[in-house]
Amino acid sequence: MESKSRVRVQRNASDWQEIQQRFEASGRSLAAFCRSEGISRSSFDAWRRKLRVHKSAKKAAREFVELTPVSAPTIGGWTVEIELPDGRLARLRC
Repeated sequence: MESKSRVRVQRNASDWQEIQQRFEASGRSLAAFCRSEGISRSSFDAWRRKLRVHKSAKKAAREFVELTPVSAPTIGGWTVEIELPDGRLARLRC
């Protein structure tokens, strides 16, 4: 009796970007696409999330934000406080 073992294929981020593009162009359901490509739905979804986060981080890193002071700095207090879009604060002391 012959056993069916799966060969594990190692893919990198650029491989998964190409797979994502092929899926978007395929017009097939995700389940049908994954079956035809021999990949698991969970791997596809995990890489889709990773690539989305990576893409938005790269975009954010390229954006330039001009800062305009609203008051003169004070000694011993916060001189610059920046609220980021996700609600986090970046503070610089003088």
